[in-house]
Parts: sequence; C-alpha cells; structure tokens
Amino acid sequence: MEPQLLCCEGDRPARAYRDSNLLTDRVLRALLRAEDKYLPASNYFKCVQREIAPYMRRIVATWVLEVS
Repeated sequence: MEPQLLCCEGDRPARAYRDSNLLTDRVLRALLRAEDKYLPASNYFKCVQREIAPYMRRIVATWVLEVS
C-alpha cells in the first residue's frame, strides 16, 4: 500500500523564485568578498590531516559518489 500524502504536502520540491536583486553587481561583489574570508587555507590537508594521504581521499570520494 502506497502512503497517502496529506492535503498540504506535494510531490514537487520547493523552489525559490528568481530574485533579480541577488544578481546586481553590488551583491555579487559583496558575496565574493565574503567568500574570501571563509576559504580554507591552501595547506589545510598538510596541517590538519597529516595521517591521511591524497590517494586515501580519492578512494573515499569515489566511494561516496558510488553510494549516493
């Protein structure tokens, strides 16, 4: 037996409407400036995860893509 949806539920995923304000140059510049503050350091894997080699990361990433 297939589960029934309540009257307020739908099959379609919720989608945000296109907001032209988010595409202005001022907003995009602010987003790019904010992005620079939160980028991980280029040597992140060397100083944080020293015991994990790059080939190990590749194996895990491949596995995650297969199971998702």
